[in-house]
Amino acid sequence: MTRNPLMSLPRSAARLPRMAPDMGRLPVGSIVTLTDDVTTRLYDTGEDHLTPVVLLHGMAATGMLNWYQTFQRLQGEYRLITYDQRRHGMGDGGRFDFQSLSEDVLRVSDHLELDAPVIGGYSMGGIVAQLAARRDPSRLGGLVLAATGTGAQRNALEKITLGSLTRSAPALNAVPIEVAREIDDEVPGAYTWAIRELASVPLATHRTVIAEVARFNSTSWLHELDLPVAIIKTMRDIAFPRWIQDEMADLLPHSAVFPITAGHAACATHPGRFARRMRTAIGWVVSNRQ
Repeated sequence: MTRNPLMSLPRSAARLPRMAPDMGRLPVGSIVTLTDDVTTRLYDTGEDHLTPVVLLHGMAATGMLNWYQTFQRLQGEYRLITYDQRRHGMGDGGRFDFQSLSEDVLRVSDHLELDAPVIGGYSMGGIVAQLAARRDPSRLGGLVLAATGTGAQRNALEKITLGSLTRSAPALNAVPIEVAREIDDEVPGAYTWAIRELASVPLATHRTVIAEVARFNSTSWLHELDLPVAIIKTMRDIAFPRWIQDEMADLLPHSAVFPITAGHAACATHPGRFARRMRTAIGWVVSNRQ
């Protein structure tokens, strides 16, 4: 009897059909070189006349896996761009730390010759977006920060949260590459695409990202970011509790909060509602740009 490779997947992966993209409505990815030793897979809807929005994915995801729901719903309203960050998907080469990832944001902007793009960041991507804005705020039109915060592991509660994330890392959508390779053409295309995207992020990357989050703390300099920042506040978030998101909003001199009643994976569990919040948040940033 042939074993079904899907039986060995985490429960989150078994629910993938409901989250499957319509690939025909998404741009085709291309491999681009950001530096001599860093390449990535980049997606760009390409409308030069629309405001550019660069979307940064979270831990254990890839660019399109994190953002395809937003692409499908907001395409035609903004020029939407995403890419695989280092050690995720097809983001290859270079050292992995959040400072290096923030430099890549500006490299992508230079590569596409973008004029003051809005940067949207989800979870880890929100931390990278903060650092990119700190590096050179004049290059950006504003930020949209979703399911993210000022950092973590600054008190006992946060240490407990990070500890539980570390222990449960295999459940964080980690799909063994051996399982992905076993999936054949009899499995629906949506399964194949999503599972292979998940499998492209090794478990070692999960642990590295958690360690980077533990070291990150933007409370001492967020007040310096003089650009509009919209915060999509995930009300049931455990990874970045509400008070950390509130702290971020309070420290930023020009911010607005757009709550969504959902947990840390709101982009996947509530895609329609999340895309509507993204639309509102991006619109607020664009209307408040200097």
